[in-house]
Amino acid sequence: MTPAAEGPVILLTVTGKQTGPDGNTQENTAVYRAAQSLCGEGYLFTYRAEDVQVRLFLSRTLAWMERNGVKDTRMVFDPALFSTRCDYETAYGTIPMEIRTGKISVLSGGLGQSGSSAGNIRARIHYTLVMGQDYEQKCSVTIKTQQIS
Repeated sequence: MTPAAEGPVILLTVTGKQTGPDGNTQENTAVYRAAQSLCGEGYLFTYRAEDVQVRLFLSRTLAWMERNGVKDTRMVFDPALFSTRCDYETAYGTIPMEIRTGKISVLSGGLGQSGSSAGNIRARIHYTLVMGQDYEQKCSVTIKTQQIS
């Protein structure tokens, strides 16, 4: 997918919630200044996190996140597939992962309306993250955008 011309700079809030096999839940939120552009049936957000270039694509049917432009590290969230695999790059090393996407819900915003601006998007992705043969986490990520005046 090739993005259309780069659009406005927005505030992008990403909240992740993970529940491990022991039942303990962790939640973290990060806010980024991101460039937003139309990309096919969705939006592409480009920003820096932990001194790394990040690209996040979001549509009603598919989402993915890629760090440093390395496609092997792309986390793909696709409810149409049983699972996807990636090598997720972190500051502490590479983690092989399997992602089983339950659903992508776009709760508000102009997503999927060709030629429209995103407005304020609110979306949630539910998935299971598998690391190793016997470690699974139930996860969700909430993505919010807010126009900067």
